[in-house]
Amino acid sequence: MSRFGRIDYSETSFGEITFNKNQTLTSASDGVSLVYMRKDDYKDQVAKVPTVSGSHWAFIHNFFYRSGSIKVSQSNPDEIEKFNWIYHKFGEFHWSKPFFNTKFYSSASVIYIPQQNFGERIKSGSFQLTARTGSSTNTTKEIIIKDDGNGNLYSTNAVHSQSAGSLASSANYIGNIFYDLGVATLTETASWSGSVNYTDIGRTDPTDVNTYNFWDLKFNSTLPIYTSEYSLQIKGGEFNSTMNQSARIGGSGSNLRPTLTASGWSPYFNQVQLYDKQSTEPAIITNLPRAVKARDDIDIIISFRMDH
Repeated sequence: MSRFGRIDYSETSFGEITFNKNQTLTSASDGVSLVYMRKDDYKDQVAKVPTVSGSHWAFIHNFFYRSGSIKVSQSNPDEIEKFNWIYHKFGEFHWSKPFFNTKFYSSASVIYIPQQNFGERIKSGSFQLTARTGSSTNTTKEIIIKDDGNGNLYSTNAVHSQSAGSLASSANYIGNIFYDLGVATLTETASWSGSVNYTDIGRTDPTDVNTYNFWDLKFNSTLPIYTSEYSLQIKGGEFNSTMNQSARIGGSGSNLRPTLTASGWSPYFNQVQLYDKQSTEPAIITNLPRAVKARDDIDIIISFRMDH
């Protein structure tokens, strides 16, 4: 009997499985940053160059919040095309999943999360920012900010609210999160407690008691795993010879030992190997959980999955 067979590719399938992992980052974690940004007229009026906070403000403003009509430059008609190429409208408003982006003023804070931490995207509804004033051991005040699953951020323990509606409403939302990019913005300039503003988060003045020097992030990262699933059919009577030399008379040759020639005898197997070519090493080796007996009377179907 043949010791090799071909795979029926109609019985092969490819898929994707998404896994989520809990992530916790702090202000001391590598790569993650919380930056306070101000418009500052975008440019330093003395040096005439972009300031650090102004550069962050301009980037976030142009990339996520800029709206309205834009005219094509008469001197450079291609400029509008370049701008449209980098301009994105994330989270288009939909009545069932409202995304609010009407709040963006001359100051804000932005959080950058490295992709190595959030994977393909941050799982919606899993983001939480906890910011604390005081010292690492003595918390004066604490703000807890979460996302509503639609890209809006709100404070779950807000002392002040802008309306009597839901904390995650268009009036009370305090910023946005862009799940695919690992970017979160705190854009509300109103007060959280009367003496502390949301924009105080991200400032780094250790002498200011309202500065949020200590904060941590919790969210679920998303990682897709691609899989290949193979289904192999061994028909009755196929692969019922053994390659084990100890089953041969004298340890070699084609003659089986007399005890292995009785009616109904057939070998067991516990491994399947897939080859690109018969003369090469196996490309895939799968080990079965237990030995399986080759049968003459029924077909055997073996299915296994490989993650990439």
